Amino acid sequence: EGGLFLFLTMPEGFDAVKFYDKALDAGVAYVAGEFFHPDGSGKNTMRMNFSFMSRQRIVEGVKLLADLLSREL
Repeated sequence: EGGLFLFLTMPEGFDAVKFYDKALDAGVAYVAGEFFHPDGSGKNTMRMNFSFMSRQRIVEGVKLLADLLSREL
């Protein structure tokens, strides 16, 4: 309710731009959050859109992303 995007904040030192290709290869796309921070911060954030996916695809995508992140962190 109330929005189309979810911002995910990862631990300091995580680089969402560098991680993007791994996620995309697994079938999950997001926009690196740093592109929404004019001060250069937010390198450890991701903006995820959930407005066009079915509930089932969202659940699958979150599981894929969680699995990738658990191996990365």
